Amino acid sequence: MSTHHNNQQSDSIIKNEDNNSTIRNSEEECITTDDFNSPKQNVNEDEKYVVLMETSGEECESWYYCIRYKGNEKNLKHLQDQLETVDWYILDDLSTFDLDLEHFISERTAKELTKLELNHHSFHRKFDGVLDKIDLKLRKKDQNDKKMVKVFDILGYGQIEDYIDKEDIDEEDLTDTPQSSSEESEEEESEEEESEEEEKKNKQLKKNIPKNLHNIPRMAQIKRYRRHNNSNKE
Repeated sequence: MSTHHNNQQSDSIIKNEDNNSTIRNSEEECITTDDFNSPKQNVNEDEKYVVLMETSGEECESWYYCIRYKGNEKNLKHLQDQLETVDWYILDDLSTFDLDLEHFISERTAKELTKLELNHHSFHRKFDGVLDKIDLKLRKKDQNDKKMVKVFDILGYGQIEDYIDKEDIDEEDLTDTPQSSSEESEEEESEEEESEEEEKKNKQLKKNIPKNLHNIPRMAQIKRYRRHNNSNKE
């Protein structure tokens, strides 16, 4: 009787160990399985990235530009020093900019950010190349609004791409469906008709705007033009 009872205990212990082993193997598979569009492939775990954030007043969106830190330290610091001379706030359809050089993200995180489908106008972006030295042409005598306009003209709407190469973007993220392409073409036709009417109005407006303001964005032109007229009336 005692021998039979001991055999049952031994069988029970073996079964429990087998069950625990199965659970551990299952947990390990869950941890190591990567179901996120394979962003883990070709990822350097030691590589660090910083984020330049653009917030668009017109689109009401923020776009993250993840930039490889190694090799770009000096030019990133030079860009940050210039951006920090501006007192940023949302002005008309301009963008604000902020560059964080104190907190880093991994290459895996930078890649995963590009996969998020949160924005309507643009995805977040990742750049692995060498950043050029960017001169925002800001002067001490420039008023704050003028500095904002200068930065927007150079960096606005993702123009950081003009100063750094090797954007990491997957082919599937560039592919449009036939339906979306058709919708975009219809939208473009409608926008062209609207732009023709708007261009006529702008030509009339531009005649009365001082020449030194012709190169800044349209909404900023109108605002400054109103200030110019009000000051003349006074």
